[in-house]
Amino acid sequence: MNRKSGLAGQGLTIGAFLLGVLFLAGGLVFLCAAVQDTARFPLALALLVVGGGLAAWAGNRWRKARHLSPDVLDDRIIDLASANDAELGLSRVIGALDIPDDVARTALARLEANGLCQQEHREGKTIYVFPGLQESKVVRRCAYCGNEYSVREALHKCPNCGGNLEIAKT
Repeated sequence: MNRKSGLAGQGLTIGAFLLGVLFLAGGLVFLCAAVQDTARFPLALALLVVGGGLAAWAGNRWRKARHLSPDVLDDRIIDLASANDAELGLSRVIGALDIPDDVARTALARLEANGLCQQEHREGKTIYVFPGLQESKVVRRCAYCGNEYSVREALHKCPNCGGNLEIAKT
């Protein structure tokens, strides 16, 4: 699958869908005609089954291709990362999103190339960290003694040592 066509075999999928719709329409015509002549009923049933099968197959193939498209996959991985404290392993992506290994590796490499995640090696495993999704806490920190205080408190001087408090992210 590449970005230009969006779906490998897109012509086959569209052709199968259109053929399925034609078979369904023919099946409905023969079903209406079966009211007058019951010999047309088996043909109507066969056309409806084949048309429904082709249309369902094409729709399922299109849905799977859409599910694996780069933009949708990137969004799904980022959503998964935000639900997992901004850290993911390859096996977690494969298992949670039910995608093939090579597709997951390509998507994570694309996210890393775009600067949305970084690889870290921990205990022999590769972890993908999404810095933009990590929570940051804002506190007032004393420049002298290093004590931290909540920004909700209206403090400008450290109650411990009297030093100036600076706002800092942790």
